[in-house]
Amino acid sequence: MPAPATLRLSAALIVAGIAAPTVALARPGQDAVPPPPPAEAAVPTEDAAPPQVTDMDDMMSTDALETMAIDDVPPDIIVTGMRTKSRRADVASGSTLTADALARNVRATIGETLARLPGVSSASFGPGASRPTLRGFNGERARLLIDGIGSLDVSNTSPDHAVAINPIVSERIEILRGPTALLYASGSTGGVVNSVTNRIPRRLPEGIDGVVKAGFASAANERSIAAAVNVGVGSNIVLHADGQFLRSGLLETGGFILGPTQRAQALASPDPAVRALADLAGDLPSSAARTFEIAGGASIILATGQVGISFGTFESEYGLPTRFSLEPDGAVLDSRIELDQQRFDLRFEFDGPAGIETIRGRFGYADYAHDEILTDDTITATFLNTAYEGRVEAALAPIGAWQPTFGAVLYQRNFSVVGPAPLLPPNRTSQFAAFMLHSISLGEWRLEGSARYERIEVEADRDDILRNPVFDRGYDAVSFAAGVNRRFGVWNVAFNANYSQRAPVVEELLTQGIDPGTQGTLLGNTALDLERSYGGELIVRHETPIWALGGTLHYTEFSSAIFARETGEIIDNLPVFSFDQVGATFWGFELEGRVRLARFADWTLMLDGLADYNRATLADGSPFPRIPPFRALGAIGGESGTLSLRAELEYVAAQRRLSPFETPTDDYATVNLTMTWRPVPTRPELAFQLSADNLFDATGRRHASLLKDFAPIAGRDIRASVRFGF
Repeated sequence: MPAPATLRLSAALIVAGIAAPTVALARPGQDAVPPPPPAEAAVPTEDAAPPQVTDMDDMMSTDALETMAIDDVPPDIIVTGMRTKSRRADVASGSTLTADALARNVRATIGETLARLPGVSSASFGPGASRPTLRGFNGERARLLIDGIGSLDVSNTSPDHAVAINPIVSERIEILRGPTALLYASGSTGGVVNSVTNRIPRRLPEGIDGVVKAGFASAANERSIAAAVNVGVGSNIVLHADGQFLRSGLLETGGFILGPTQRAQALASPDPAVRALADLAGDLPSSAARTFEIAGGASIILATGQVGISFGTFESEYGLPTRFSLEPDGAVLDSRIELDQQRFDLRFEFDGPAGIETIRGRFGYADYAHDEILTDDTITATFLNTAYEGRVEAALAPIGAWQPTFGAVLYQRNFSVVGPAPLLPPNRTSQFAAFMLHSISLGEWRLEGSARYERIEVEADRDDILRNPVFDRGYDAVSFAAGVNRRFGVWNVAFNANYSQRAPVVEELLTQGIDPGTQGTLLGNTALDLERSYGGELIVRHETPIWALGGTLHYTEFSSAIFARETGEIIDNLPVFSFDQVGATFWGFELEGRVRLARFADWTLMLDGLADYNRATLADGSPFPRIPPFRALGAIGGESGTLSLRAELEYVAAQRRLSPFETPTDDYATVNLTMTWRPVPTRPELAFQLSADNLFDATGRRHASLLKDFAPIAGRDIRASVRFGF
């Protein structure tokens, strides 16, 4: 068991990825809560595994607390809500990245940080912009949250727009699915990603605690430093500050920049300049990046609850890798994005009056702007977005085995694009949502059900350049989900089903014109209606102190899926994408497991792995575009009191199942090595980490990326970091 001092430091230490207790997914409306050790593992046995969290423990299920009042929770648990539950008892699949696994996988973007979790890929648009792709879904079907509310940026507008979520300052990152996901969004079929931070402190430290982290990565000459501190003032006030700076140069890749299809076209060109592109290798042009962030917060923590605020500023400047034209005299200028967001947040949570266990709320407001700038310093477009989101919910007192939660959300967004080619007319989106979740625990059974109603209004003014008509439309969306989990000893079997409606967003309705970032022509469709789908998951989990196994089979049927279809047209040497709405079927599976191979001296040897596959087909029988192929990852690792070693082999299969105008993606394999050293056994918060990603310099491309044929993944990347908590 970690020492009490370590537990007091845990909130700040996790910011930089220092080891902390395993964290299970939160109950509705909560941030995730660290659970105590599994009940089975708590029984002392000669073969019992050591209490440290290792590798797949961060990504696999663990036992946690059942429903209990806050006063009954052990003091070493950081409580962020009134109810917690075991991942093994959950009715839906999901993942949590925390502690050592987060420290090992954290990258500059949230998409690349999560890319090694089961069912997750990345819609990578180079090192500066990368959203996660969940089971082949991205954009609105994979909503991104910070502490339970939206990121309030414009990353859903285009894949070249960075997400204003910095995984370096995340304590943990969760993927939520099933009935719980409806508390945050409708239509997030792939899941909801929630980055949990400590910017609004949740507990009182004893004096001052904090963490400092510095790192270097060779592939892009990346240098980063981050720090966080919590200060207790008086008996019930906590002040928080954190900041980080990251700078990187051109990303070094493992081979040719152009994909095989594009290289063949370039070699066949009569133009010498185009032919020369076939030999372009190594550094990825226009891929340098710089990010700066600073934030402060404060909380008042009382016996009956807490309330706090935070304010932060996020700045990022990054190049957009070039989509090279293979036509003579068709050169495309490089461009970069300069992004700035200021954000204010508030959170409260209090014991409720009679009949209400907890009342909690969250509010966030953000003022966002970014410029898209060509290499000659011409600003082609300025994106302006102000938005707020507020939510309040009440967890009622349990009535026997039944516990209900009710809540509501209010969201408002004002969005415009200024420039010679504005892409979108000035527009406003407002949303009101009401939701409820009911859970019942009956011995070996757990049941959950949720419902969500949304009223969405989308308005747009006439733009003199676009010459669009005035637009004003409202949508009513209703979604339902239900699931059951049954425990059979060390086995758990769960099933959940859902019906979902999602309103089209303004980007899908009204976009028209050339996007310099995506380097394509995008055409919205004002005839789009509600997107409707139904589906479900079958989940089997098994866990003992020696080994664990989890498997998920998922299926989703759309009667009217919204997606950007490549038309085959070329305008100004750029492809045309038009938003369409048709039927589609998605299905796939995810497997993950771990086994303790041996224990000798103070070493524990573990083997773990995962595999996932997704398949999607349109109603006409053709493949859905940009679906990640089969992927498998295996790892072996050893851990002692001061040293941990891990070796991974990841294989990504070729993707030959293509929609019209898509190009194939070759298979590739990467080898990754990691060593973590904690030189002072009594100070585990001091850690040095050395890793080698893609050790053999393989050339790989993510099929989910629109830019895959022009921007491969990083080549050999030697990474070094140090973390120190105090």
